[in-house]
Amino acid sequence: MRRFRSVTRFPVWTLLASLAIAGSAFGSGFSIFEQGAKATAMGGAFVATADDPSAIFYNPAGMAQQRQLTILAGGTAINFSNEFKGDPNDAFTAGTSGQYARHTFVPPNGYVVIPWGQNLTFGVGAFTAYGLRTDWEDPFPGRFVSRDANLKTLSVEPAVAWQSTSGMFAIGVGAEYRRAHVILQRNNGSLNPFTGRFVDVANVYLNSDWNSAWGYNVGVLIKPNDTWRIGAAYRSDMDIDFTGDADFTQIPTGNAQLDAIVASQLPPDQGIHAKFAFPATIQAGVATTAIPNWDIELDVTHTTWSRFETLLVQFDQNPERNLNRPQNWKNTFSYRIGGNRRVTPDWDVRLGAVYDKNPQPTEAVSPLLPDADRTGVMFGIGYHKGPWIFDASDMILHFKDRSTNGQSPEFNGTYKTSANLISLNVGLRF
Repeated sequence: MRRFRSVTRFPVWTLLASLAIAGSAFGSGFSIFEQGAKATAMGGAFVATADDPSAIFYNPAGMAQQRQLTILAGGTAINFSNEFKGDPNDAFTAGTSGQYARHTFVPPNGYVVIPWGQNLTFGVGAFTAYGLRTDWEDPFPGRFVSRDANLKTLSVEPAVAWQSTSGMFAIGVGAEYRRAHVILQRNNGSLNPFTGRFVDVANVYLNSDWNSAWGYNVGVLIKPNDTWRIGAAYRSDMDIDFTGDADFTQIPTGNAQLDAIVASQLPPDQGIHAKFAFPATIQAGVATTAIPNWDIELDVTHTTWSRFETLLVQFDQNPERNLNRPQNWKNTFSYRIGGNRRVTPDWDVRLGAVYDKNPQPTEAVSPLLPDADRTGVMFGIGYHKGPWIFDASDMILHFKDRSTNGQSPEFNGTYKTSANLISLNVGLRF
């Protein structure tokens, strides 16, 4: 019998390392900017408006102009669709296809603002600034790269804002406590030496602890006159040290000899440590009420994705397998425009649009993170009568087709992605 030197298409330890790395990369590639239904309906162009409690996320200085105790809570239902087609020039992926399993993700948000005296406002917000899931339907040819990836984050931010007596200038600052958790799953494959067929031989499951770090958020709001507003905000970068466990489960092939070889070479379950650098964001915007009954804003957001240059993965039992892999992400800009029109004293109608550039180099595109440039259009309504606040919005988000252009070391093809996001917030003023 031939000696069976490896039971995987890729070495087992490289598999485990790439899982840990890609999981972190997945989270960074999908920030969630939809943290308030009003702001979302305006394309996220809200840094110079920031006139509801979601200002804690968008620009904490905006809290200072809110002079009533207000509670606002809600979330965004996110539905993604992704289709993959293999590269016809790639021997492994030619003729293959796949798509996401259907899921609806609902990142929640909640805020409370409390005015104090004539110039101060305190607030606390909870939101999910990062997180998504890529779950591919079986049988998916890319399951040897990723079957399922699930990243969750939760941030809690106490904040305080002060404004001048004239109301022309305000500044706000918040301290963000962020917790993050990731689950990753993929199959391990091997060429069966007895049949010449490629088969699934193991499943690798990575489950991290809930790890955390602190950051901060600061913003300013300037109102030079009754018609114009200028806003800017900065959310700091953040490093989170991930710890977790990697579990290896054998998948029977039906061939006793092959199963015995796999069992003898399968690594032991063990812990993993990795550090990931979340980016900073810088927002600036200008808003005007120069058009009667309209409030229009234009924003630019800069995200420092270039912090994600490399990621060190350490193995508890086998330090000789530690891996430092380059990622080479790039800083990006997004451009947002939105408008709010007062239709009646109780009802508003809102419109928005966004263009968001992706940070991911072509060679890093994979089933775990098929990111791409995106454009979105939004529509929303607002109802406010007495103490009640009701905001709703719908966003249609289209991703540019993203091809690996034959540059992926593992899995080449083209991804077509689209998403629909429905946001809802309900609030009370006291």
